[in-house]
Amino acid sequence: MKRFFTTILFLFISASPLSALSDRGEISLTDYWIRPIPTSSNLFNKGLTKGKESNFISTPENCGICHKQQYEDWKFTRHSKSTGAGLTGQLMPLANPAEALSCYFCHAPSIEQNENVSAKNVSGSYSNNPSFNPKLRKTGVSCFVCHMREGKIYGPKISENLQTETPIDKNLLFGHKFIEKNFFEDARFCAACHQLEKGYKLNGKILVNTYNEWKESIYGKANIICQKCHMPGRKHLFKGIHDKETTLKGLSLELKKIEEAEKFKIKLIITNSGVGHYFPTYVTPLVVVKAYIIDEKGKIIDKTLKEAFIGRMVSLDLNRELYDTRIAPGKSFEFPYEADKQLLGQNKIVIEVKVYPDMFYNAFYRSLLKNGRYSDKNAILSALKSTEESPYLLWKQNLP
Repeated sequence: MKRFFTTILFLFISASPLSALSDRGEISLTDYWIRPIPTSSNLFNKGLTKGKESNFISTPENCGICHKQQYEDWKFTRHSKSTGAGLTGQLMPLANPAEALSCYFCHAPSIEQNENVSAKNVSGSYSNNPSFNPKLRKTGVSCFVCHMREGKIYGPKISENLQTETPIDKNLLFGHKFIEKNFFEDARFCAACHQLEKGYKLNGKILVNTYNEWKESIYGKANIICQKCHMPGRKHLFKGIHDKETTLKGLSLELKKIEEAEKFKIKLIITNSGVGHYFPTYVTPLVVVKAYIIDEKGKIIDKTLKEAFIGRMVSLDLNRELYDTRIAPGKSFEFPYEADKQLLGQNKIVIEVKVYPDMFYNAFYRSLLKNGRYSDKNAILSALKSTEESPYLLWKQNLP
């Protein structure tokens, strides 16, 4: 695991240094995502027009005073939980700052979220971060991570259809100036964390390759960007495989029946018809397809159960890829099942698809608890409870 953390830490060293930001917002997307991010969230009010300045901190709650809907949407997302119990319960920032910073690279990328900083001109050396704010670290990937750089606010071009609770003024939106940038509606904006281009590989394949999966698909070629599905109408929802409705929208399920003299055959065809990348894209989820026969009392008849798995299963130490059965965009996964007709009668065939969004994490947390590898046992127990509650039944059919 240490090897994995260390690899990620140095992935984006090649990013160019962040130059001084002008009031015209002359900053490239590469510079925008330099890590750690110099957000300077305590300088928020320097952009106000009425001559008032204060030490107002741009926490999500404070941003939500005016951006109410955006805050209400965001606070239930995975982004808001990126520094939750599962992460903090295993890290030891003071004892192992390199490991912590490698995780913070995406989970808490603002400099104010990092307990330590790399010592200047001394490779592999770290010092305490004087601007560290523990309250901001808990907010994960929040408003200031995506919208603030050196105390200036950035955002997408104003849309004619944008619904707000206050009148729109291009230079004075929600009481502060902001700088418009086109890259907020560019898939590469998301790639900053959802593509580790030169990162850790297993079986010759990058561990986090979502942007490239999208880019090489029909969606990438048609420039149907990530934000279209994960931020519909610019809503800060960021829904993915943890959400049943979102998952169903991305798939097509077709059940074919084939009757023979002695056998009853069916085939479930699951097509990635609307997911802009592999389904699922990460090594963390697992989708289980299952068929079996039940008697009149609902009991599974012995030896009738058949299972198949959709996902990229890797070992907990990230050293081996066990299998990769994910569905590429436009491709299908076929699950055949057959039964002797003499078994049927009043019995029923049941076929179901169940999603385990946190399968890897669930096993990983159990391993941490078993081996005592944690900084906060209660935090890991809390994270484990969350992963145990995340599975859901995506689809089910009873065939008489």
